[in-house]
Amino acid sequence: MYRIAICDDEQLICSQIENIILKHAAETNEKIETQVFYSGEELYKFLVLGEGFDLIFLDIEMRMLNGIEVGRRIRDEMDNQITQIVYVSGKDNYYKELFDVRPMHFLHKPVEAQEIIGDIRLAMKLSDKLGGVFSYKKGREVHRIDVKDILYFESNNREVRIVKTDDDEIFYGKLNDVFKQVAKYYFMFIHKSYIVNYIFVTKFKYEEVTMSNSEVLPISQSRRKSIRELQIRFEKEGVL
Repeated sequence: MYRIAICDDEQLICSQIENIILKHAAETNEKIETQVFYSGEELYKFLVLGEGFDLIFLDIEMRMLNGIEVGRRIRDEMDNQITQIVYVSGKDNYYKELFDVRPMHFLHKPVEAQEIIGDIRLAMKLSDKLGGVFSYKKGREVHRIDVKDILYFESNNREVRIVKTDDDEIFYGKLNDVFKQVAKYYFMFIHKSYIVNYIFVTKFKYEEVTMSNSEVLPISQSRRKSIRELQIRFEKEGVL
């Protein structure tokens, strides 16, 4: 479970950020848990109790305990150098104060969905929680493959073929179950028979994709609009 805190004394901003995160989690099947705080004191007290987060979206200008002071306490008092902090503010004159806190990013209000999503992806990469392994069963044995080596999955009746950079593997299963494992690693369900790794797509057309091994795979008509939208989103996130 990837845990994200949102701390801002404006409830509207908290709701906006949380909705962006939850929508992203639903679309990618990523296990993300959010918790909202409306003051620096509330967040700080929660952290003191030993609760932790992987990523915090933290407003700077809050009454009493502001975001900069919360960040300093996280880094110095709690000696937490792991949690990623993204500051959110309507002003940009805090750069000197932010230096000691070492935030991952600074976002201007009003926030944009793509910036929030981009920061989540980056934070996951920095925490090494985005790299992954696909596992499947052959008989009683469990096999594991690094997702970075998988070009695509192909389904033929009950057989699933894994096309890798070096060879192929075949096991019995369902593509829907496969997708639940790999969706968060930039895989796209382009057709009832194909799940492709976006990283290995060399050419996109509205009705088909060309993979790095020169194979051309169809995009089903019912999925073309959603695949196009997903392609645009991945491009904006800077996925290689």
